Amino acid sequence: MILFRIRWLPAVILTFLVLTISDAWAQDKKVEPEAERYKWFLTAYAGAHAQDDFQDVITFQPTFEDNAYVGVVALAREIWHYKHYLSFELEGQIGKHFNADTHWEFVGLIIGRWHHFPWDQYIDTSLAIGDGFSYYTDVSNVETEDDEDAKRALNYLLVEVALGLPKYPRWDLVFRIHHRSSVFGLVGAGGSNFVCAGIKFGF
Repeated sequence: MILFRIRWLPAVILTFLVLTISDAWAQDKKVEPEAERYKWFLTAYAGAHAQDDFQDVITFQPTFEDNAYVGVVALAREIWHYKHYLSFELEGQIGKHFNADTHWEFVGLIIGRWHHFPWDQYIDTSLAIGDGFSYYTDVSNVETEDDEDAKRALNYLLVEVALGLPKYPRWDLVFRIHHRSSVFGLVGAGGSNFVCAGIKFGF
């Protein structure tokens, strides 16, 4: 059953993206006024460590067993956008780990964000994927359990879904996957996944 879900997931995602982009093209004349856009975003979120692989997390099959948590404050700046469909941001994060780990985390990354979804008039939605660099101030006990050669510096990957009410455009509820990895051994060793939720404010 799990293998079936994983095999069909790319096809489902591709079909959804094709339908969404087609709808965006159909409404291409409805350009968002520049005055309504916010360029800066402050996000505060927290989450728990998920012990499974990244593919288990994105297919909604994580497990939470080691009592490890992270709290993060992030500041982002939009650097480019195409109408009200696509944008890119630079983001910096400061995180604090709790319980199983007690170190600090510093992250810098670039984020690509898709803004247009057919239901935006009811729930304003955006989907973001980001990649960058994560540095721990100490070697993680959690990551060492999976890889005894775990390093402080690793590649960082973010996946985010932001949901907001059109009536309150400054505020969003965000769900993030906060992921560190060695990119198959290219950058250091070790890795972790945190499943997080928080609040975003645009200004």
